[in-house]
Amino acid sequence: MIHRNIPSLWSCLGLCGLLALGACSRSASKSASTSDSLTVRSVECTPAELRSVEEQETYTTALIARTTNHISSQTGGRLSKLSVEIGSRVQRGQIVAQLEASALNQARVRLEDSRTSLARIDELYRVGGISKSSWEAARSAVDLAQEVFNNIQENTLLRSPISGVVTKKNYDVGDMTPPAQPIVVVEELSPVKAVVHVSETYFSYLRLGLAASIEVDALEGRRFEGRVSNIYPTVDPTTHTIGVEVEIPNADLSLRPGMYARITLRLGVRERLLIPERAIVRQAGTGERNVFVLSQGKALYRVVELGRLYGDHYEVLSGLKEGEQVICSSPSTLTPGTEVSVKHQR
Repeated sequence: MIHRNIPSLWSCLGLCGLLALGACSRSASKSASTSDSLTVRSVECTPAELRSVEEQETYTTALIARTTNHISSQTGGRLSKLSVEIGSRVQRGQIVAQLEASALNQARVRLEDSRTSLARIDELYRVGGISKSSWEAARSAVDLAQEVFNNIQENTLLRSPISGVVTKKNYDVGDMTPPAQPIVVVEELSPVKAVVHVSETYFSYLRLGLAASIEVDALEGRRFEGRVSNIYPTVDPTTHTIGVEVEIPNADLSLRPGMYARITLRLGVRERLLIPERAIVRQAGTGERNVFVLSQGKALYRVVELGRLYGDHYEVLSGLKEGEQVICSSPSTLTPGTEVSVKHQR
């Protein structure tokens, strides 16, 4: 009885094996199908697009006076009178200091003598008593004496050539002042100015009257408006920058030379190709930047060169064309060739 049942037993075992193998095959097929469906990522896209943006560049510098005059005597001498102190406001032509006048008095006497001599010679010349050359010599003597007097007077009575504020006083009454050494310094503080050095790449944007805004650390919360007043004619061959002067109105004298300031030049509106900052993947340690572009249902890897950041959008200098769709939802989790579907697209 046992021997007769052995074929039937083997038949049953074989049938069970076939059934189990079929079940495993169907399960594996179903799992593979499910896995394939899970590899399709749902993503958000946005196009790379041209936008009008305001070009701005910010520079740090110290404010300076619009004009600075170091008032000194060409000949030097003892200081006999000082009419101003540090902080004094002066007007153009105002006498600020006076040296001893002995040389001036002597020059005045010589001038008066030469004029008296010319008057006598002039009478003789009219009646033919002397030659024309003698009259001309007397006339030249007066002119020379007048020039000497004017020069000594200018170096004795020291006047301010500008309206401004006295910012330095280097000598006191009674001091001997050396030739050409400043006795006082007068600075024009309304307006003040700043000099910034702009990259030559912005040369075509620069023009007189270009608007600028100024912030000063010492006056937190206040913003001042200024204009480009001068553009230097040459480019520094070492730094490849251009000197630009910005004038800032300062009627209340709240701005002072030496204050640390941030100068923002508004270079005008330009069109730039922009993409969202969140679409950018940064490769650690390399400085490389890339994005994923949507193409025929797949995420394609693209290296890009970026420019400036405008708000939350970066300028793209190369690597993308206008209208190309970039993936902006968790791009760092994608790999090249990932199948994607768009759930939101602008």
